[in-house]
Amino acid sequence: MSFKDIHKLKKIVEIQKEFIQVPHLVVGKDMFAVAMYRELVLKYGPENVRLISEDQILSSDSMIKGPGTIRGEENQKVIHELFPESVVKNFNKPSIFYKDMAWKPFGGRSKPEALKFDEAFFASTRYEIPLEEIENIEDSYLVKIKSISKKDERFLVECINGTEFSSEKLYFGKSPYHYMHLFSDKGALSDKFIQFCESTQTSAALLVKFVFEKPLSDIEETMFIPLSYTHEWGHFVGEFKTIGAHQTIEFIHFIDEDHTSEEEISRTIRQLKKSLEKIFENFSTLKIEEFIAIEHEIGCLKIDDQAYDDCLVNDQLSTQNLFFIGINAPIANAHCKEALCEYSTNEISFLARALFVQKLYQNKI
Repeated sequence: MSFKDIHKLKKIVEIQKEFIQVPHLVVGKDMFAVAMYRELVLKYGPENVRLISEDQILSSDSMIKGPGTIRGEENQKVIHELFPESVVKNFNKPSIFYKDMAWKPFGGRSKPEALKFDEAFFASTRYEIPLEEIENIEDSYLVKIKSISKKDERFLVECINGTEFSSEKLYFGKSPYHYMHLFSDKGALSDKFIQFCESTQTSAALLVKFVFEKPLSDIEETMFIPLSYTHEWGHFVGEFKTIGAHQTIEFIHFIDEDHTSEEEISRTIRQLKKSLEKIFENFSTLKIEEFIAIEHEIGCLKIDDQAYDDCLVNDQLSTQNLFFIGINAPIANAHCKEALCEYSTNEISFLARALFVQKLYQNKI
């Protein structure tokens, strides 16, 4: 799949201008937004819930893109508590990086090239659990949001095509930073809430997936492949996976938002392929499918849950009936006390954070 094909997939489906008023409105398209939507429909009925997505929600949206993110002691605790009967695969070997024509382990005598952005997070050992695929969702509204505001204690979501949604409660499946960016009257938000939202801003990421007709390697560790040995350009961080009858490799590369032009992305991908040809001698001989995507928002490693708690207590105007869901959702201390949690929420990140928040909200909606 070419880079231009990715842009075609992002085309917005136009719908007739409408005004839609419901008690519950969900924004997002990942597995967590879909799960929240279904929970609300079961409890309140389909006539009282709407789901907004920028493009069609497919079963592939339930697949976690890039290398695994269940890493670190706190994330492992969360997964074991939430899914005690699930098969958790523990990769005890440290991640590896390519240097001097060989793979070398993190923690050894050799040192990798400089790690950029949040690459260091992927150097630790990882855990994996099976996740169920979501079914295609046909009843979401395919619109792009222009702005969000509050009027008379209701959320008003205005879309680019003129459609407006009014709801009592909003379940927002992107980061607080993205919410603040869309909120039109920032003067109505407290300084503390704005500061908290700004702290959840992340870098962008280039995601590359190769599907091979035959296995390329038996490497299980997370791999770090530098873009350059003379410049601090960061790494492609990737892992081999088996999906059905095919082996795949999925990479993530952190990038500045200002460096996402087609020319720059194409150049970076060519560099990755050159590196793979040098590392794996049969890479260029295999039949390969490739998939490329740019995520303008990824997981934030350090979400200040205490700052969010302060906003819940002291700034209810900004936070009332607003529920963040997904990998960048803050965790309210009050919800943790009710669930008798015994770990530091600040250390919970990515997939574990999203699953944890989803579990907390199941009894709150």
